[in-house]
Amino acid sequence: MKVLACVVNWNTAGHLPGVLDALAAQTHPDLDVVVVDNASADGSGDVVRRHGTARLVANAENRGFAGAANQGVALARAAGAGAFLVANPDALPAPDYLARAVAALAAGERRASVQGKLLRTGPGDLIDTTGHLAFATRLFRNRGEGEPDTGQYDAPGEVFGTSGALALYRLDALDDVAVRGEVFDEDLFAFWEDVDLDWRLQLRGWSAWYAPEATARHERGGAGPRRSAVVERLNFVNRFHVVLKNDDPGALARSLPGVALTTTLKAGELALTVPSAFLGSFRSWRTVPRTLARRRAVQAAATVDPAAVTARWFQPFDYAAWVATWWRRVQG
Repeated sequence: MKVLACVVNWNTAGHLPGVLDALAAQTHPDLDVVVVDNASADGSGDVVRRHGTARLVANAENRGFAGAANQGVALARAAGAGAFLVANPDALPAPDYLARAVAALAAGERRASVQGKLLRTGPGDLIDTTGHLAFATRLFRNRGEGEPDTGQYDAPGEVFGTSGALALYRLDALDDVAVRGEVFDEDLFAFWEDVDLDWRLQLRGWSAWYAPEATARHERGGAGPRRSAVVERLNFVNRFHVVLKNDDPGALARSLPGVALTTTLKAGELALTVPSAFLGSFRSWRTVPRTLARRRAVQAAATVDPAAVTARWFQPFDYAAWVATWWRRVQG
């Protein structure tokens, strides 16, 4: 199976040699690599050119993760690829990662995506993600994130979805769920775009597969010292657009108390700790009409009852652990 790998980059020149070396070392025999750079100002383009193992697409403006990934999907189609690998610059797949992930994808004709076992970059074997978990509160989490890897996630199987940090997708599945030509919703710009894609694939009867034999390292940004007003605003607002587009009204109504509680606490945290993100979130509601139009298209195309998706995948939420984390963030 021919694969096109797309590294989405924005001002992460320091990470590019690592991910490009890792992709160049892949044992899968039919792989093209492209870096879509979102108008970086740190010399990222020069790094790619010097490395010489990948094609560079240099955008004149920052199109976000979603826009750049869509450019990669279009290049994969043009190249006649059967699968599309999207990667963050701080992801380091093992040499056999892609070969194992492709084998897992090919093993099921309705498998849309494959999630490998991602461990955190650095000492020890802390889990970064083994796939997406969905909760009744309409919050989503990377399964196992922050846990020591003791083999507790060594069994392959279906998961709700795959992390966009390093995700392999069947191109036919992406084409099947594209809305108005967009695989990744460009109104989301960055953050939650992979969850949105997970959900749309589930609604069309596709599945996501966890393949623990495919391993990689991932640094993970956008948290701790990397928190910014933009990151916080997108994380806060994009949740609502994803739910609005994909959810079942009845199931959402039954979960409304938990959704309201987590939303209220998150809004309060933003107002206290990143007030510019909280205030900026109000401007983001201008995209609601477009989200509603996308919802009509998604729901009309669904082959699986949206209520069945939530019943299968949306599990009870650990409020105590979440509130403890929330309190630590509020306290700084």
